[in-house]
Amino acid sequence: MPDRGDGADPAVQLQDIVDDVSGLLGAPAVLEDTGFVLIAYSSQGVDVDPVRAASILGKTATPAVRAWFEDHGIATATGPVHIPGDPELKIAARACLPARSQGRTRGYLWVLAPEDGFDPARLASVESLTRRAGELLAWRQRGEDSRDRLVDDLLSGDESVAVPARTALAARRELPADGPLAVIALRTESDGPTALRVISADDATDPLGPALRRAARLVGEGGRAGIGTARSKVQELAAARHEADCALRVALARPHLGPVLTWAGMGFYRVVGQGAEAVEALIAGTPAAVLRARADLELIRTALVYLDQAGNAARTAAALSVHRQTLYYRLEKIEQLSGVDLDQGEARLQLHLGLALGEVLPFLRA
Repeated sequence: MPDRGDGADPAVQLQDIVDDVSGLLGAPAVLEDTGFVLIAYSSQGVDVDPVRAASILGKTATPAVRAWFEDHGIATATGPVHIPGDPELKIAARACLPARSQGRTRGYLWVLAPEDGFDPARLASVESLTRRAGELLAWRQRGEDSRDRLVDDLLSGDESVAVPARTALAARRELPADGPLAVIALRTESDGPTALRVISADDATDPLGPALRRAARLVGEGGRAGIGTARSKVQELAAARHEADCALRVALARPHLGPVLTWAGMGFYRVVGQGAEAVEALIAGTPAAVLRARADLELIRTALVYLDQAGNAARTAAALSVHRQTLYYRLEKIEQLSGVDLDQGEARLQLHLGLALGEVLPFLRA
């Protein structure tokens, strides 16, 4: 194994470890953290299974695949675990080498294997590499935890802790020492935790341009993000965080608006910044509340899609995959149940606003 030295970039060291494990075992290898987020992978060859390909392309495993692996006890294993193949899930047999440090599992090294598994002696030959991977992952986690604490302080709204936090982040070269900042709230899965990113918005012609580009890269396929208004004063960053969180919740509830929403571009949805109780009070007594109380989910969805499509019957029927006559029947039922004449703009507007905000309400309560 090449001498890397403690001063080498940990990301480079982890990539070297994965390559070495692959070389010693003669099989493709992948390193993931305990959340099954991809960290590094070796050359995969031509026989890579669909699960591994999806992990590499999507950067994380699906819930079904994660459950299959975790059911084999990998989270608490202290040594290699043989995972048999599963044709239904399109999983090839593989070995899981838990990367551990200080008595905790920090990640997983996955190596495609023959159905009968690897010879134990071959797996023992990479034990030191697996242990080193655990140490590096633990070091990385400590750095991430420290950064998360600094970001929380920066976005606290308390100038006495926000100023030192910005100074510390600047010393780590993660933020400029001064200038406006933008806050991004991010989820890569609809029911996953919200992550926060703070980046420089020091662009006179397009302050949120860098944040929009970063958010687009971070969300990947299926993720959602919200961006708050750029702020120069650290004590105002708590408001930017709130705006970003509200924009994210709207993006999760109303996917057709796009994967990334800015507070400035949310229009009437900015009312969600007042909280769930205010939104609920606003909806109460509207035609939307009447319809939700009387109609089934199919009719409610039909009404919302029809209104989202500006009353265009052809586009609505296509979006719902129903015949035009079926759509007309449903629209007639919607008018009867809500008491709204869909040919009347003001009444239709009230119904649309109430239904749209009703979609967001569960995400405000979550």
